[in-house]
Amino acid sequence: MKKIFFTILVTLSFSLSSHSNDQIKYTISGISSGGFMANQMATIFSSQFSGVGTVAGGFYYCAQDYLPKQIKKDASTIGTGNLFLFRPIGTPPWFVPQKGNPLYQSSICMESPEEASLPNNYLKANAEKKLVDPLSHLSDQKVFIYQGQSDSTVKVQMQERLKSYYLSVGVKESNIATLTGKGSHNFPTDRQDGIDCNQSKVPYIASCDLNLASILLAHLFDDKMIRTEINKSHIYVVDQTTNFLNLSKKETDWVTPVPSIAPYGYLYANDKCLANPKSCHMHVALHGCKMTDSFNDDFQTQYQNQVLLYKMVSMRSKKTAIFPFLPVIEDKTNNYGLLKFVLDSGYADYAEENDLMILFPQTWITENNFPYNPNGCWDWYGWTGENYATNTGSEAKWLMDFIHSIAVNPKKHIMQVRPKFNLVEKNFPRKSF
Repeated sequence: MKKIFFTILVTLSFSLSSHSNDQIKYTISGISSGGFMANQMATIFSSQFSGVGTVAGGFYYCAQDYLPKQIKKDASTIGTGNLFLFRPIGTPPWFVPQKGNPLYQSSICMESPEEASLPNNYLKANAEKKLVDPLSHLSDQKVFIYQGQSDSTVKVQMQERLKSYYLSVGVKESNIATLTGKGSHNFPTDRQDGIDCNQSKVPYIASCDLNLASILLAHLFDDKMIRTEINKSHIYVVDQTTNFLNLSKKETDWVTPVPSIAPYGYLYANDKCLANPKSCHMHVALHGCKMTDSFNDDFQTQYQNQVLLYKMVSMRSKKTAIFPFLPVIEDKTNNYGLLKFVLDSGYADYAEENDLMILFPQTWITENNFPYNPNGCWDWYGWTGENYATNTGSEAKWLMDFIHSIAVNPKKHIMQVRPKFNLVEKNFPRKSF
C-alpha cells in the first residue's frame, strides 16, 4: 500500500450536542488509515466510545498540521514544486518526502514512528477549548493494537509508540492488549482464499492463520465471541448523507455528504437489531486506503502515468478536462473493495449471535481527492483542513453524526438497492484449490 500510495503522491446533520442518548456507547476499529482514524475518533469523542482497535494504525495527531500549513505556505506551488521534494533512503534507494513536501510529517509517522512526537499538549489544549471530549473519559477505554512484523508501510515500531500514547493520556495499562503478527500491511484472517500474509495489495484481506476480528472484538467486549456464517440478506446498503435525499434516486444520481465521503456505506444487522437497535451494540469497522468501493487500480495507474509524463498532479472532471488523452474522474468504475472487506474481514461473522450491528462507513474518491488523497484514505493527516483532529473536522464530525444516527434508527438509512455481490466475485476472485 505504501509504495503505490507515495509513488502517486510523490511523483506527481446531527451535531454532537444534539445526541440525545448519552448512555449509548460504541466501539470502533480500523486498518491503516482507518486505524489512525479509529484512534482519532475514540480520542475526539471519548465519551462516545468504550473501546478502540487499530490494525496497522497510529496515534492521534501524529501527522500534526504540517500538510495544511504547508499548503498555505506554498500556495503558489501547490500541485507542482512542493510535491516533488524527496530524499533517497536504503539500498536500493527508496524515495520519501522531505521537509517542504506537505506529506513529510505523515511519512515520519509511517516510516519512523519512533521519531513522531506524542500530542499531549495539543490534546490538552483541544480539551480546554472543548474541541475534544474531556480527557477523563479515556481512562476506561478498552484498547487493542495489532501490527504486522513485516509491515513496510506502517513500521512495527508504531505499536509501542501507540501504546505509549494511550498510557500518556490515561488509559489503564490493564485495558490495553497488543498483538504482533507475522504478516505485512494487511488485515489478517484465518481464511484460505485471501492474499498471501506477506503481501500488501488490494483487497488487503490476507490468509495469515489468524482470526484477528475475533481476537479484537473479544478484547473490546471482554467476552468470547460466537462465530456463525454470514447471512448476506442481513448486509444492507445505507445512505451516508443523513438527509436521506438519496433514497429515492438512481445510483448514478447519488451525491456525497461532504467531498471526501461516499454517498453510501454498508451495515450488517440481523432482524432483532433492526427491530430494536437499543438491544444491540454498534461496532464501527473502518477500511484503509484503496479499500473504498470507488478505488480502481487501473484508473490510478493512468493517473500515475499522467504525473510521470506531464508533471500534472491535479485531477479533472469531464466538465473541466482540457486534454482528451488524460484521465477524468468520471471514467473510473467502482471495484467494490469495501464490500470485499465486509464479506471477508471476519467482523460480520460475529454479528448474528452476539447482538452486534457492524457499520462499515466509506470514503469516496472524486476530483477533490487529488493530489493529496488519491487513494480514498481517511483523513488522519490534515488534507481536509487544519481542524481535522477536532470535533469540527469535516470527516470526524460527519462520522460521529452518522454512527449515532445509524445506532438510533438504522432502518431509515437502508437503501432499496442491494449490495453488488456479483461484482465483488468478479473483481476479487477467490483462490481455487
